[in-house]
Amino acid sequence: MNATAPLKYVESEILIEFDNPTQAELIFTSVQPEISSSPSQRSSMTMDLQGNNIHINIKATDATSFRASLNSSLKWIILSLDVLNLKNKK
Repeated sequence: MNATAPLKYVESEILIEFDNPTQAELIFTSVQPEISSSPSQRSSMTMDLQGNNIHINIKATDATSFRASLNSSLKWIILSLDVLNLKNKK
């Protein structure tokens, strides 16, 4: 194994489980436009909804762009969940 071999790509699949399918769908609907309109030549993201789970797949050509994509998608989800929770408290 060559310790100095260049990184070819970074890929990860993330599964986020929500309390119920309705909550997952609301978050998915809120975040999907952000994910689909994030242009980058160094990374790509896809997001799928399955029941009360959201699957996010991130592929990047380097660790920096992978981290940026991961942070962005998680921040969008957290923000959407915070807004949903504020709405439900009323």
